[in-house]
Amino acid sequence: MNVKKLKAQGNELKLLVKGTDIKFMNALRRTAINAVQVLAIEDVSIYKNNSVLFDEFLASRLGLLPIKTHSSHKEGEKVKMSLAKKGPCTVYSADIKSSDPKAEIVFKEVPIVKLGANQEIKMEMTAVMGVGKEHAKWQPGIVSFNEVPDAKERAKLNNPRAIVESCPKKVLELKAGKIVLKDPYECTLCGRCETESNGKFEIVGNKNSFILRVESFGQLPAEQILLKAAAKIKEKSKEFEKELKKL
Repeated sequence: MNVKKLKAQGNELKLLVKGTDIKFMNALRRTAINAVQVLAIEDVSIYKNNSVLFDEFLASRLGLLPIKTHSSHKEGEKVKMSLAKKGPCTVYSADIKSSDPKAEIVFKEVPIVKLGANQEIKMEMTAVMGVGKEHAKWQPGIVSFNEVPDAKERAKLNNPRAIVESCPKKVLELKAGKIVLKDPYECTLCGRCETESNGKFEIVGNKNSFILRVESFGQLPAEQILLKAAAKIKEKSKEFEKELKKL
């Protein structure tokens, strides 16, 4: 297997993965989304809330706020947080105080509720480590992949230039009268070129090369999400091997 970094910008990571198959890629994707542990607010104790939002609505909003998760945070670990504000004001995610400086709210400008005069909220929260298969609030990011695309002509093309110009991403070009992908890593597989050709031209995928995309929600860096997913797959494989030897 060979892995090459195509793009790393902010919370986004794009990799070229060669020498594997779709089964492994899907296992990696599902593990990254469902089995990588991160912190999220689970328990909320509300002592005062006379705002326009119900207690349940506030708790739901708080639970979906991404929380930075450090490598020192272990399974089952809990972090205490608190929120107390009086109106008139807008309550933002930056107003949440954490007992652990390594477990802060990622995005500070998320509005939670607007308080009018004489309105107040006061609550304590507990953030716990969890996984995405239990609830979406524990998902660390969006992970997707697709086969590396390649251009293929199935019949003689009447107007190849029109097919090239139909591409919204402008990743096609004419070379020696043939259509080629000048940047296969930016192709979105939208199918516009295939429609324009009336079935004479198509984009086919390489069954052993993939473009892997990770967009972190901010709890963990994108690379850490993949590393933890790979470690989880390795752990499960060893566990399965151990059980097989007992048979």
